[in-house]
Amino acid sequence: MKYIVIGDTHGRKIWEEIISQEYFDKVIFVGDYFDSKESISGEDQILNFIKILDFKRKNMEKVVLLVGNHDFHYLENIYESYGGYQVDHTEEIMTLLESSLRDSLLQMCFGFDNYLVSHAGVTNTWLAKQGFDGSQQLEVFINELFLNKPSVFGYQYRLKGNVYGDNIFQSPIWVRPPSLISDAVPDKIQIVGHTMQKTINFDYPNLILVDVLWRKKEYLVIDNQDVKVREFY
Repeated sequence: MKYIVIGDTHGRKIWEEIISQEYFDKVIFVGDYFDSKESISGEDQILNFIKILDFKRKNMEKVVLLVGNHDFHYLENIYESYGGYQVDHTEEIMTLLESSLRDSLLQMCFGFDNYLVSHAGVTNTWLAKQGFDGSQQLEVFINELFLNKPSVFGYQYRLKGNVYGDNIFQSPIWVRPPSLISDAVPDKIQIVGHTMQKTINFDYPNLILVDVLWRKKEYLVIDNQDVKVREFY
């Protein structure tokens, strides 16, 4: 099986170029489809997401769309917002996301072989707080939890802790790499976005960081355990 993983898009259209040049059995988007840091208009972000959803609908078994924090804060009944939140487009984005959830187009994480892909990563501490006891497959537990109790994925406000989410009690859309590697779930190589990198980063043990599209047109390719970084030119 050949998997490709595409980092945080934030309205960027580079994903179209990547899939046009690369054969794959499955492509995984790590979330954050909205809240551009590059002056991409809200209208263009929405149109781009609609194209991503259409791509998913036409390739249901080959495309995995994960949720990031910059998507999460637009969900219905999530009463928090983060940097870049687009008040003028809230209703339209919320409608798109909620209909996508009803149609089973979005999920929180995806696992294959010994890899676990999510927006920011999964810690033992957060999992234990949610009642995970190992009796259920990890990604099934997390995805069902997201559908049934989405609020537990929100930012965990505490008197002590890093304001950017560098704490082991943060959720799979918020935790940062230092805390993640200090308390990561065992026996998994985690692939995450969320924390911007200059290039796809393998510096941490059992962790690959892929939020690079702000700087480089790189994406991750895993082909029968052969792991490569490729760049679109």
